[in-house]
Amino acid sequence: MPTTTWAELLHPGDDNDFFDRAVLPPFNPLLTSYDRGNAWWLAELSRLVYRHDVPEKEPLVPPRQFFLEQAGLREVKFFNGPETGGQAILVASAQPAWAAVVFRGTEQEIGDFAADLADLHVTSDPDIIDVHSGFKAQLDEIWNDIEAELAKLTCPIFYAGHSLGAALATLAAAKRPAQACYAFGCPLVGNSAFARETARLPIHRVVGGRDIVTVVPPAQFGFVHAGTEHRIGVAKTKPALTTTILRVLRTIARIHKSPPRYLADHAPKNYVRRLTEE
Repeated sequence: MPTTTWAELLHPGDDNDFFDRAVLPPFNPLLTSYDRGNAWWLAELSRLVYRHDVPEKEPLVPPRQFFLEQAGLREVKFFNGPETGGQAILVASAQPAWAAVVFRGTEQEIGDFAADLADLHVTSDPDIIDVHSGFKAQLDEIWNDIEAELAKLTCPIFYAGHSLGAALATLAAAKRPAQACYAFGCPLVGNSAFARETARLPIHRVVGGRDIVTVVPPAQFGFVHAGTEHRIGVAKTKPALTTTILRVLRTIARIHKSPPRYLADHAPKNYVRRLTEE
């Protein structure tokens, strides 16, 4: 695995190598089961969604549509929640026909940080569905607009996202079932009742190596992972939460030229790399 830069971790949308493969793997829109080719496409879209574009304040050149066109896709609509910071794009393919709502993950924005930290506890009552309130607020603000667009479509619809975006994709799957949901580097979203309620849905939770984000918020606070776990990368065991948090604190206390592995494993580009190489 190549050395991961801080930019790849913190500003994944600034890259200029999206869909950069000589031959793109086929996407099968009929599959509800986990498929590595489908995972690669949706991981790449989950990286591209971080790229700023119109109508945002600081669009990058070339725009998202440039990269989408290279892959035979088009952006149908951008969704923005000004109050909570929830954001997503709807992209579509003509041949074969399919569409995906791809949610943006945590950026260096106060709204995203507020969503991440809004709720560190859910009820342990097995009969009451409870989810992370910050994640829920971000999805709720943009959901009506998303649902209105999805109602116009007759093709298979997928949800995807990375990090915070993966959490939003998971919640979206619970609201309106999709062909499949691919959640990359997903934090814990809800309690055991939520996990049980969504157990039959095709939610594919992809975990790369020792990605630290996949073990927070702590299970001790009532959180339980939803969906089926698919581990990729060399380290196919869960990181020890206490040990990892201590390592993060040590990392903050000193300067690193590149992110340590438990942070680098969370970089969207590393999810794409692993799905390309394995």
